[in-house]
Amino acid sequence: MNEDLQLIRELLDAPGPTAQATVQARDKLTAATRRRPRHHTIRPALAGAAAVVTVAAAVLAFSLGQPDAVTRGPGVGAATPAGQLGAHDLLLAAATTAGAEKTGRYWHTEAVVVRGPVHVQGYDLASRTVVEYWLAKDPHDASWVGRRDLGYRPLSPQDTTKWVAAGKPTTWDVTADNAAGHDTLRATPGKATLETMSASMFLQSLGGFDTVEVNALPTGPAQLKKLFQDRIVERATAALPGTPDGDANLFRAMTELLVQVPAPPAVRAAAFEVIADLPGITIQEHVKDAENRDGVRITLLNNGSGVVQANSIVLDPATHQLFAREYNATDAANGKAEKSGNETFLTIEWTDGKPSAPTRS
Repeated sequence: MNEDLQLIRELLDAPGPTAQATVQARDKLTAATRRRPRHHTIRPALAGAAAVVTVAAAVLAFSLGQPDAVTRGPGVGAATPAGQLGAHDLLLAAATTAGAEKTGRYWHTEAVVVRGPVHVQGYDLASRTVVEYWLAKDPHDASWVGRRDLGYRPLSPQDTTKWVAAGKPTTWDVTADNAAGHDTLRATPGKATLETMSASMFLQSLGGFDTVEVNALPTGPAQLKKLFQDRIVERATAALPGTPDGDANLFRAMTELLVQVPAPPAVRAAAFEVIADLPGITIQEHVKDAENRDGVRITLLNNGSGVVQANSIVLDPATHQLFAREYNATDAANGKAEKSGNETFLTIEWTDGKPSAPTRS
């Protein structure tokens, strides 16, 4: 994945896709589900200090085969089986809300992404980055990304205690494969940027969908689920529909659609319905996200190869706004954190507003 943001599209005053183009795109999607599989193995890629990538490269490693993340921080209540009540009904309500949304020029998200652990002497750190996307609905329009690194901080309250005991350092040297043999991590924020970007291909983990194809995605949950499952199996032959790996990948792909794709409201509604019907989801009420907002966490666990992986989304129980998506991988034997991260959404909505660089510090 190329982390540099490429200026490859200009703003064009051109009409949107024609009805014929939409039909052709839908036919193309149907045909794509029958193409010959490519036997690639999906591997997690949520590195502790990895940089943010573009939407065209599966934003922030929260896509298929690249698990979401959970912070080690605010406590939550014990998970209870969702059965066909709490989680299922909440997600169906979220589907109704999503289906009634009014669209705008851009699908706009502003998120603070926390990833770790990054091991330094005596404790762990987490990187923090604010990223804003303005993803154009019109395939002839330009999309934009703004980014600012917010610096590193201790990962957990326990790490904060150790950091204080170490004298509250604001820089850390870590081993790196470069000429100097190390990199310097900093607590201070970096410079904010705003650039046009390639958003011509979304859901790269599924092989990619351009904007015309996104507009032609199935609005029926069964058809959308089948399309995504076929794409998943093409790239991970062991992730068969109905298996733990298959369901985990489907959960991640649907949340990616909800978060980082300018999909029509009816398609977003279908994505919520697909998640609602996944077996084994649990619900936790009165969860505090990183912004101290009260939400409900929906989680799908995947136990395998000695690692327990939890993929989650956090929703506002009243408005059904997505507060966060999360991932936590722990060693099944000792409970030690293997990977974690959190993407907290400050803004997630359709807008006609003008793109601007992040101002959060």
